[in-house]
Amino acid sequence: MRITYFLLISLFFLAFSAYAQESGISGVANQAPPPEPYISISPDTFYTLEDMLYIEGRGDPNAIVTVTLQKQGTQPIKFTVKADSFGEWVIAEKTYLVAGNWEVRARQKVGTLVSGESNPRVIRSVVTGFTIFGFQVRYIVVAGIAVFFIAIIVGIFLYFRKKISLLKQGLMEKQLRETETRFHESFTEIRKNLMDELKDLAASSEGRTLTSGELDKRDRILREVEELEQNLEHDIHDIGRRSLN
Repeated sequence: MRITYFLLISLFFLAFSAYAQESGISGVANQAPPPEPYISISPDTFYTLEDMLYIEGRGDPNAIVTVTLQKQGTQPIKFTVKADSFGEWVIAEKTYLVAGNWEVRARQKVGTLVSGESNPRVIRSVVTGFTIFGFQVRYIVVAGIAVFFIAIIVGIFLYFRKKISLLKQGLMEKQLRETETRFHESFTEIRKNLMDELKDLAASSEGRTLTSGELDKRDRILREVEELEQNLEHDIHDIGRRSLN
């Protein structure tokens, strides 16, 4: 009798549980999910090599909030944070986002219940550099290094150009001095010969009047001396002008 009574009670509870689940009497099975969290602050433009990603929002108190960043063709990036007793939550992370537009959505978990995703917000990621061997290098740094090396190259070029110009000027000055010396030596020798001819002419005509032939000879010697001096001055001036060019 007792066994029959126990079986009847067990069947009654099983039937009641099935009826409660189907009719909505059970509060757990038909509890509504929490509302979507709200993203209140997110950057419009994010400089991924320079800035820290900062996203702020509100949800249910003490809820577990998952923020997902998605871009077509890339793996989603997720962050999880717990809301405080007022439902406020903040994400501040240093992360790398490839260039382009990223959609940001949030959902929260309260107990075992998970909300839907919030309305998306768009973040435009701007990459101001590149990654090499795991190191992030900014374009402005590369530009600075390039300008530095260009300045060094230009400086070296100007230095050697000045050096070559000074060497060239020194060689030209040396050549000019040697040329002047040779001209003066040649002029002195020729002038001496002409003056000796004049002295011989004067000695041979001492005490008498010069003949017309002797006068012509004297005039020719004087002309040759004058032309020699003019040609010497012109040649030295021409060499100096060419050395300056």
